This record gives sequence, C-alpha cells and structure tokens, in this order.
Amino acid sequence: MSEVDKKVIAICGAGGCGKSTLVEDILFVNKKITRKGSTEKGNLTMDFDSEEMERKVSIQLSIANIQINNSIIYLIDTPGYHNFIGDALCGIKASDCAILVVDIQEGVKAQTERFYYELEREKKPFVVFVNAIDKENSDFKKAFKSINELFKAIAFELPITKDNKTVGYIDILSLKAYNFNQEEINLPDELKDEADNYHSQMIEEVSSLKDELLENYLSGDALNQELFSNTLFEAIQSQKIIPVLVGSAFLGYNTQKLIDFANTYLPSAKNEDNTSKGLVFKTYNDPQSGKLSLIRVLSGKFLPDSIYYNLNKEQEERIGAVQTLIGKTTTNMTSAEAGDIIAVAKLKYTQTGDTLSNDKKDTPVEFVKMPLPFISYAVYGSSKNDDEKISTYMGKILESDPTLSFKKNIETNEFILTGMGANHLEVVVSRLKKFGLDIKLKLPKVAYKETIKEKTTHKARFKKQTGGHGQFGDVTIEIEPLPRGAGFEFVDMIVGGAIPRQFIPSVEKGVKSAMEKGPLAEYPITDIKVKLIDGMYHPVDSSDFSFQMAGSMAFKEGVQKCKPTLLEPILEMEVFVPEENVGDIIGDINARRGKMLKMETYGKRHNFKQVVVLIPEAEILEYAPTLRSLTSGRGFFRTKFYGYEEVPAQKAQKIIESAKSQEN
Repeated sequence: MSEVDKKVIAICGAGGCGKSTLVEDILFVNKKITRKGSTEKGNLTMDFDSEEMERKVSIQLSIANIQINNSIIYLIDTPGYHNFIGDALCGIKASDCAILVVDIQEGVKAQTERFYYELEREKKPFVVFVNAIDKENSDFKKAFKSINELFKAIAFELPITKDNKTVGYIDILSLKAYNFNQEEINLPDELKDEADNYHSQMIEEVSSLKDELLENYLSGDALNQELFSNTLFEAIQSQKIIPVLVGSAFLGYNTQKLIDFANTYLPSAKNEDNTSKGLVFKTYNDPQSGKLSLIRVLSGKFLPDSIYYNLNKEQEERIGAVQTLIGKTTTNMTSAEAGDIIAVAKLKYTQTGDTLSNDKKDTPVEFVKMPLPFISYAVYGSSKNDDEKISTYMGKILESDPTLSFKKNIETNEFILTGMGANHLEVVVSRLKKFGLDIKLKLPKVAYKETIKEKTTHKARFKKQTGGHGQFGDVTIEIEPLPRGAGFEFVDMIVGGAIPRQFIPSVEKGVKSAMEKGPLAEYPITDIKVKLIDGMYHPVDSSDFSFQMAGSMAFKEGVQKCKPTLLEPILEMEVFVPEENVGDIIGDINARRGKMLKMETYGKRHNFKQVVVLIPEAEILEYAPTLRSLTSGRGFFRTKFYGYEEVPAQKAQKIIESAKSQEN
C-alpha cells in the first residue's frame, strides 16, 4: 500500500433518498467547496449536468474526493432512479466499498433492493446510512425493520427525538448519547431498553464470529476489547456485519461521523500488481467540452503524456493531461496510483468498460453486465436528411450510456431507441437537441405481415403496344400457403419452352416485388409458395420487363382469391416479479392475449418468480410502466422474437382499417 491510504466509496440508494445532498455536506465540511448547494436550487456540486439541474435528479454518476488525515477518499455519487441504473452499476464496479442510503420515512425501496444485490454480487462491503432523521413523525424502528427484511443489519446508532424534534443519537456500542455537535448528553430513560436490546444484538453477533469471544459472552465474562474490535473490523470488511448509522444530510447531522466510520471500517484500495492498469467506468460526451473518460486506477501508475494499451480494442491510446474531478471542476495531477480516479480527455478508441494497461499481454477486467433496456420508441427527425446526423450523434450518446440500444428496423424502416424507461429516453432526446437535432419519439410500428390460407391458380397477361416494339408477357402461376416461418419459395415448372429460360427469373422478380405490399393493409407477404406452371411469349415483343409485369399482375390478382390474412410478431417474454405480484401479472398478461409457458423461482432473490409467456408485440409496446406500477418498481422483463401468428379477426380488422386511414 502507498504511504497515503486511498479508498473509493460508492454512494448509492433509491432516488430521492438524499445521496447528492450527503456528498454536498461532506465536501463542505471537509472544505472542498465554500458553500452548500441544494436540490431545490439546482446548484449541487455533483448534479452539474443541465438535465440534472432542470429535473432535480441525478442522471449520471459524478466523483469527488476529500482528504482525512492520511487518507484520500474518492466518493462516487450514483443515480438512484431505475431509468439511470447503468451509471449506478458502473460506480459500484469502480468502488472498493459503498454507503447505502435509506430514507427514514420511505425505508427500503425497489432500487435499494437492486443495489443491495449488486453490492453482494460484486462483494463490496458497505454501511447503511438512515437519512433524514430530522423529518417529522420519523420511525427508526420501521425503517430498520424494512432493512432487515432485505438483509441482516446491526444498528450502530439510534436517533433521539424530543418534542417531535431530533436532538441527538445514541452510540449503541458505547451506550452513550450525543448531540449533533458530538457533545455527550443524557441518555433518555425511555430509550434505554431499546438501546440495550440493540447493544446486546451487536455484542452477540460479533462474539459469534470468534470462539474466544463467544465463550466469554456465554459465560458472562468481560470481552477482550482488542479482539472484539479486530473481529468487528474483519466482519464489516467481509460483509458478515452490515452497520446501520443515522443522520441528516440536509442538516449535516452525523455526516462527518459517517465518513469517519467508513474510513475506519471499510476496505481501502489494493495495489497487488506491478502493471499499470486502469478501468474506464464512465464516459462523458458533451457538445462543447467533448469526450472525457473516467478511469479507476487498479494498479501501478498512470502518468500524463504517456501511451497505454486498450486491452479490449487492441489499440494504443495516448493519454494527455491526467486530472481529477470534484463535480465538473478539474485539477491536474502529476501522477495517479492505485485507488485514484482520474479523468482523461479525447481518448480515440476507448469506451466505457475498457481496460487500459502498459502491458499488451495483460487481461482486461470483466465489466458490469448491463440490464437489458426494455422500453422502445421510434426516433424521427424533422426532415429525411436528419437520419445520418441522428446516427452520428447517437453514437456519442451511446458512448456515455451503455444501457441504451439504437438500431435500424429494416422491416419498418425506423430508427429504434431502447432504454430503461420513458424518462431515460426523454433525456436522450434532450441531449440530441443540444447537438442541434430536432427529433421526436413515437411508438414503434409493429412489423405485421400478410399470408394466405388457401390455394389457387391464376393467369395474367401483360400486353402493351407502343408504336415500335410492344410488350408481351403471359404467365400462369399456382399460389399456395407454406407452414409458418417458411418464408417464400418459387418453383419453375415450365416445360417445352412455353417461356424462354432467360425470362423465368423475371417472373420471380415480379412476384417478389408484388409480395412487398399485401392486399389487406400493404404489409409484406410471407409463408407462400409460387409455382410457374405455364405461359406464352412473343419472339419480338417479350422482354425482361414484360415478364416482370406479368408475374406481378398474376400474383396480385391471384392472391386475392387465397383468403389473405394478417400475421403479427410474437415475442417470448420473461417477466421477473415478486411472488406476491404473480397473480396480478398473470391477469394482466392474459388481458394482453399472452400465453403462459412456465413459472419458476428466480435466482438468489428471495420470493422472486420468473414467468415465461408468449405475447403479441403489439400488446407490450407500453408494458414497462404497467409492470413497474403492478410491482412497486421491483419487476423487470426481457423479450426475444419467437415467430409470427395469425391476428384474431376482430383485431385484424381494426389494424387494416387503421392502415388504410393512414394511407388516405
């Protein structure tokens, strides 16, 4: 370890729990900023993006640092709302440990749960900070109960309320009471039993981890205090004990005590490798300032004006200035070591998730597996010329946000933007406008198709006299349906030279052209076989064009007699929901014409079920907000294409009428 101890702490929790306000107070107390901003005024140090200031929520992660004695602590302020979960996961990945913030009135929410599972999966030790204890009618017991329903936690502090006002706290380990100036006060009689219970729970939990302590505890002997302290330290670092502390970020109650506790008990950065290695965990991309990459230094040193190797892209990258950040304020560094977070501008090849090293044979760090985006909209520019610009600038936004997906749907000819929620996509639209694009989001078109149910034979002749050479083509085709998913098949059955060989492909070309627009609503036709069984030609007037036209006419006219029908895309959807919400979810899926396939327990999440269904794509274009409403934000889903099925007659008629009205 270097002479200066370093650690990176992710500040995470559900949206609105006060994370950015907490960091603001810590920065102010440690003299990193000269005034405290607020969410209401839109001037928080960590929420510096214009979208964050306008919406008054954290949209992207931001970093800061403080120094306490011989320790440098980097703080990663992460977004709390589901729409912006990607940056939160990146922040956790780049950290050594975390502070999980819980609002005392709201307790554990869906996103608290999400962050806990991520911290557990990444094996990142953390402490819980029960925030906003100054709120009226706050109930610590209720908040603490909600925490223990998610994971086993130990109360290290208990708020003291007098005349409905929070005046101090009890240190559970020492069983002493303090005000928020850290001056000792009398422990209220009405809280003694509660404090004793929490104290006994703490002593019992720590003692159970060491035989000597357990023997002393069970026999009633005095505990070995040094062994107890060392055991407590080890238990917090290994996630065997999760401490719960209390305070108010808004009023500055116990925020410094929280960060001192975290500095003492949470793990520091390690430097176990001689290689200089860093993980790029965030990319900012701004129209004015350009591209800025945040790198967590994992080992060795990063120096300005040096070349490092991108292990993922297999490309050399030149690093210019090495800087650190407090919000958006940069400070140049002469070097960076393990535990530092640095900002580097204008890297050419590097993107979020890449690993830089000074050794080409090094192994890249496994990055976060991002949750699948699940709400999609079509992106339309103000003019047809905007398509190229949209693709270019979306590329820059995708660099900043790995939870987004952007692609062209060939079947509907639309650009499809997929993200974590409506607010997520609204922010993307706003960012595109800053690049000078005026775009709108619309529900995507459903890629309906048409097919037939019956077989027919049809003859068509294309004949045209134009003064010189005329046009003549005569074909007889047989049209029949194919099994679902078979596509298109063309069979040449001409014998005896009824149509010259060079014109056979022309007939097929004409048929394929006619299949692009079906007779019902001009959707593409599929699952069909066409046999060319007879025809006639003229030695002078027949041509490639005339047989294309004859093939097209024969198909268009013949398909009308084959009982055409509408097909819709069907998706296989996996829905992950709490067990208590399964009934509501299945009822909603049934109402959307879904078909249940199976249900099973999902992974490690307690009381979570995975419901697998087949469902029409048209029925879930706006499913995401419904699912979040039915599950209080805890449910999520993913889909993949399954196949096409016939649309029920009544539904099909509405789709056909809608398509025809749009044509007019």
